[in-house]
Amino acid sequence: MSKQEGAWTILPLLPHFSVTYSRNSSWIFFCEEETRIQIPELLETLRRYDPSKEWFLGKALHDEESTIIHHYAFSENPTVFKYPDFAAGWALSIPLVNKLTKRLRSESLKSDFTIDLKHEIALYIWDKGDGRPLTSVPEFCTDAVNAYCATTFHSFLPLCGHPVKKEDIFFAVKTCKKFHGDRIPIVKQTWAGQASLIEYYSDHAESSIPTVDLGIPNTDRGHCGKTFAILERFLNHSHDKIAWLVIVDDDTLISISRLQHLLSCYDSSEPLFLGERYGYGLGTGGYSYVTGGGGMVFSREAIRRLLASPARGLS
Repeated sequence: MSKQEGAWTILPLLPHFSVTYSRNSSWIFFCEEETRIQIPELLETLRRYDPSKEWFLGKALHDEESTIIHHYAFSENPTVFKYPDFAAGWALSIPLVNKLTKRLRSESLKSDFTIDLKHEIALYIWDKGDGRPLTSVPEFCTDAVNAYCATTFHSFLPLCGHPVKKEDIFFAVKTCKKFHGDRIPIVKQTWAGQASLIEYYSDHAESSIPTVDLGIPNTDRGHCGKTFAILERFLNHSHDKIAWLVIVDDDTLISISRLQHLLSCYDSSEPLFLGERYGYGLGTGGYSYVTGGGGMVFSREAIRRLLASPARGLS
């Protein structure tokens, strides 16, 4: 299942779950790898809900105000729509899994972006009011503040050995002239001082920062051009001993010490791209990609292969 490109978006897997588990199971429970589950408490919680009916259970989240990543959905009152906190775990009854499977087989998933999966899954299950809304379950928790919690969530820094040295990480900050005065000072006052190797790439050379003018205009379609120019500069200009390249926007905040710990879990000789995963058209043969807003991490081998690949010419 994991080899399916869109497996991480869950909906493409529901037909498999329906065929494989509908005869011997009552529920499908989803959680994160760091979710901790008290099995007796979870079973006791699920017994309160009739498994012969359609249920969508989880710890309910809602937006306080309309947001761009949710496409400004429910803009008049964003609090009315509830979606599950994946960290606390969430559950679908088998009748609902079967219903969703029937729908998936009769109508293809839209060729659209996957940005915030938990919100998008809740929208699909809700089906503009014709499906099931999320039922909030207090026993699905992220903090162990109550004795009745069936689930909790504990996030921690990975311990994979010695942190990667700062000298092995090169930071490339993407900016443009209009943000030199307000964003770059914040970058320098927060995390940039902890970086051993850092450059600022812009559409305008300014010696006081200093910035490097890549010769790429700051247009709506200029982001990929600027990124590829940074990749080429890293690969071809005196950075041959640096293992990692991190490309960030000028409004991205980073904990360099945490990044050093995280990178110790990966082999920089492998072709690796690290970052927050988004998707496009995953239900119709699309692809996953790393979004730039949270920062993009490239190993040297990944850059070498990317620049040599046919994808270089794609827009």
